Amino acid sequence: MPDTLFKVCNLKSWYEVQKNILDGCNFIINRNEIVALVGSNGSGKTTLIKTIMDIHHNFKVDEVEFLGKDSDFKDINFKKNRLAVFSDDTAFRYWSFWEYTEFLHKTYGKTMDRNYLEHLLEGFNFNKYEDYVLKDLSMGNRKKFYIISALGLRLPLLVLDEPVDGLDFESTVFLYEELRKYKEYGSIFMSTHILESINEVADSYVLLHNGKVSDKNRITSKLSSDEIIKSFEV
Repeated sequence: MPDTLFKVCNLKSWYEVQKNILDGCNFIINRNEIVALVGSNGSGKTTLIKTIMDIHHNFKVDEVEFLGKDSDFKDINFKKNRLAVFSDDTAFRYWSFWEYTEFLHKTYGKTMDRNYLEHLLEGFNFNKYEDYVLKDLSMGNRKKFYIISALGLRLPLLVLDEPVDGLDFESTVFLYEELRKYKEYGSIFMSTHILESINEVADSYVLLHNGKVSDKNRITSKLSSDEIIKSFEV
């Protein structure tokens, strides 16, 4: 049996009372595993991520387990070992890359691996922008800003919300390479609507449909769009 990293049982989340966006979600992410979260627009993928990241607070959950211990989304041990990257995050708009990255590593109690970060800067072709403040970057470069910093932490759980949106072709290929390598350090939970992303990096995928998360579907060969669509009909 694989080691469980993160387990959630019977998660319900809402914006309006008695109108659950998430209605009894159960899922498990194993250690050193990449799980893709697949769902149509408006299905609640970002709400799910914001809920487990303790950003969205209208929820109930029966059980949370992290690193083999009972936990919850506010638990300091959970918070110090996970990070999410969102597509639309501009919270640090007046910060440069190195200011933000140093702050992030201090917050998480991590020592910066400058060689690895320089490798990421070069691979994402972000070197020329490292002194820019976030607000002056394009959408794609803002995505790189956050992804590079997050990868550099090498936390047990990295959560990515539509990670390839806005990235150029070369950066997308490089990201796939780095995500596959990341399994040496931790696990990734990644929302995506892009079939290529699932095929390139995911070990398994779950479907978010009608407020519920499906059982994990193990990926043993390249998926077609028809296979994904049929999964929604089960």
